[in-house]
Amino acid sequence: MTSSSDELFSYLASKIGAFVKQHHNEKFAAESSGDVAAAEAGKLKLGFTFSFPVEQTSLDSGTLIRWTKGFDIPDTIGKDVVKLLQSHIDKQQIPVHVAALANDTVGTLLARSYTGENKEGLTSLGCIFGTGTNGAYNEKIENIAKLPKDVVAELKAKNISHMVINTEWGSFDNELKRLPVTKYDVEVDNVSSNKGYHMFEKRVSGMFLGEILRNVLLDLHAQGILFTQYPKREDLPHRLRTPWLLSSEGMSLFEIDDSTKLIATELELKNMLRLPTTVEERLAIQQITRAIAKRASHLAAVPITALVIKMDAFKGHNVEVDVGVDGSVVEFYPGFRTMMRDAIADTQIGAKGERRLHINISKDGSSVGAALCALSNDAI
Repeated sequence: MTSSSDELFSYLASKIGAFVKQHHNEKFAAESSGDVAAAEAGKLKLGFTFSFPVEQTSLDSGTLIRWTKGFDIPDTIGKDVVKLLQSHIDKQQIPVHVAALANDTVGTLLARSYTGENKEGLTSLGCIFGTGTNGAYNEKIENIAKLPKDVVAELKAKNISHMVINTEWGSFDNELKRLPVTKYDVEVDNVSSNKGYHMFEKRVSGMFLGEILRNVLLDLHAQGILFTQYPKREDLPHRLRTPWLLSSEGMSLFEIDDSTKLIATELELKNMLRLPTTVEERLAIQQITRAIAKRASHLAAVPITALVIKMDAFKGHNVEVDVGVDGSVVEFYPGFRTMMRDAIADTQIGAKGERRLHINISKDGSSVGAALCALSNDAI
């Protein structure tokens, strides 16, 4: 997505205004009354979920570091996104105050902590596995290097012992010293809007899985293994040659298709890519799909396990740990959570630790958590 900062935040403000008019129309009367004090007192608090890397200096301010997930709006980088949104809200005379900025992972952690049903243990992590991926966890304040010692002392005097950390683990190992790298990963990175960044995310999240599969299929065609009825690459259906048109949603169907001769996969490929296939080709596509998804799920298990170990979360007798997760991949991709758990059991926390780790969906956690942040901010 490319646009300008004004276009984006004006659009967001207009949608907020439409919501307020529908559900709290009476608030506009105070806004237009001329009574400044009444208008300020009557404003609704807004929790702003912003799922991109920011340098957050307070609950209600944060400067955009870079865009991810296909967004590319250069004039926003280095600016306070809360101020940008608030300015357009004010321009449109909407009775709303942006009281809190929250990453979606932080929101998921808070929402699961507050609303989680049938929880077994303390919610220690919030994770997103959807269009992108990221995680947040509770850290002891004395371990946070960015906090000055006097701030740590002040917080401890108020009996505050922990702070929620947004890890931005989507950017883990951008230097590619640890992550697996195939030529398909390189090709996906080359066509992305943030080349060289968020390399972990580009192997795990829903936005990129279908594009990895598409590049594999193109390579197998070039080798003369698949789609041999098309002599040259330019003869292939246009949709197969177009980046980003093969979705992870389609992959989820390929993953579990057990229909006779994989008819469901055949229909999906024709509908999505205008691509006719043989039974053998569909079987190959299913196996490749499963390999891509398995790699993604096993990589997804790594940061969860690493944070559990870092927090020493199992310290104590029979301690159970709850992890709140949200996102289309973890919620809807068939078997993704099961494959994650299998990978966690293979790590140093072992099968016993895996059984004490409870990974549960925090439905709409990012928005619910942002609302909780706004509710907790009394400085309106």
